[in-house]
Amino acid sequence: MRDPLRSAALARAVALLAAGVGLALGATYLSAPINVAQGVSPATATRTHADPVTQTQPICPGPEALGVEGLPDSSAQAVSVAAAAAPLESLPSGFVTGPGVGALTMSGLPQGGTWAAPVTGRGQVVSGQVSTARSVLVTGVGAMAPGTVATQWSWTTTGNGRGLVTTACLPAAASSWLIAGGAEPGRLEHLVLTNPGPNPVTVDVSVLGVNGRIDSPDGLGLVVPAQARTVILLDAIAGSEPSPVVHVTVRGGKVAAVLNDTWLDGVVPRGGDDVVPVAAPAREQVIAGVPIQGHAILRVAVPGGSEAVVQSQVLTPGGPRPLPVDGVTRVAGFSTKDIDLSSLPPGAYAVQVRADVPVAAAVMVERRRAAGAPSDLAWSGASPPIRALAGVALPTSQVKGLTQRLDLAATKDPASVRVTTVGAGGQVSTQEVAMAADSVSTLLLDGSSSVWVTPLTGIVRAAVLTSATDAGGELLSLMPLADLTLSTTPWPLRQLRD
Repeated sequence: MRDPLRSAALARAVALLAAGVGLALGATYLSAPINVAQGVSPATATRTHADPVTQTQPICPGPEALGVEGLPDSSAQAVSVAAAAAPLESLPSGFVTGPGVGALTMSGLPQGGTWAAPVTGRGQVVSGQVSTARSVLVTGVGAMAPGTVATQWSWTTTGNGRGLVTTACLPAAASSWLIAGGAEPGRLEHLVLTNPGPNPVTVDVSVLGVNGRIDSPDGLGLVVPAQARTVILLDAIAGSEPSPVVHVTVRGGKVAAVLNDTWLDGVVPRGGDDVVPVAAPAREQVIAGVPIQGHAILRVAVPGGSEAVVQSQVLTPGGPRPLPVDGVTRVAGFSTKDIDLSSLPPGAYAVQVRADVPVAAAVMVERRRAAGAPSDLAWSGASPPIRALAGVALPTSQVKGLTQRLDLAATKDPASVRVTTVGAGGQVSTQEVAMAADSVSTLLLDGSSSVWVTPLTGIVRAAVLTSATDAGGELLSLMPLADLTLSTTPWPLRQLRD
């Protein structure tokens, strides 16, 4: 049988070859900047040694529903934040953090709030809580900077806001793709934009939907003040779009973008989750941490104008498996499509998406005991492979009743990782986990204050599942793990010759 993805890719490649040769070498896709003074790329120049980063600043969104411009805050909301720096046992072999002690601190954006004292020991957790309309800036400096991570979470067991939400706090970026939300009555998406810089920035928010790109002046020219945040409702831009995918672009700086998806079906709480930016559009996307047990959908977006031929499969502990329905679908350019995964048997999965043009992707899973009962939802977005180190601070050591699990996914070849956990008392444990090609593996994390994944061989992605059970059923949230920047390689300055 002829492979439709390969055929479509070949036809498109032939048609665009003449026009695309120059564009393929454009600055956007260059693997390294060009040294204009010498007329050569850095690959042919002399590199200096790699130095450990000296400052890392992940940003947590804070209470997502507070501070919407032009609207009064309708209810109280509080979130908790925990941060930690990677223990020495988790760092890649041979990596040196640099001299000095360093410190890990928290502060508010805008300024304000009461925060715990700084910590100066790797693996120690600094924590805080915020109940006002501000984000949280976590700063690791000096020897504590490499491997700094932070997590925000909230757990509401009663009332309309019942749900469990966890957020892996990330540094600011100039471009972010976020996937979440829907058009059901009572479903709201709050977009939190945080600017850590000293100057205001201008942000454009565009949305792709099932019928194409949604053009709205309400998403253009949004100003985020210096060292502050702006919260907008996606409804103001996308209206009743059933399958939104959001692209945030920044002029004059960077912002940390988080999309909060909450759903109240009349008087029945249907849960919610936060999503952070997914992996940039590419021809292959892998979504780790997909615990299916009931309703689940895969959302795919095509940011370019050409139609995409998309092939999808799931990865299981026993290897890759085709979808129960046709795993090949077509998605129009500048549009989105939801693919139903609900018929898959309950289990731990990853989802692999391949296409002949770049796409973005994420998966939503739900938990609901019966029609009319409360429910909860969680999103897991595609993430890049872990190249150096990934980690996350965990709320289980501070909140009773939560359980957490690490989901690992290996693609293409067999892979292995070193998993390092830090207990509530500071004890460090390590173990190696081996995985077959195109498979997943899970590891319980109960009692740990943080977990770290160090790649040893192969291509690996990871996510953390947090869950709890109450009278209404199971609540859950998912956090894909991001690869951390541990070092920087400065380029030497060269003198121009006459």
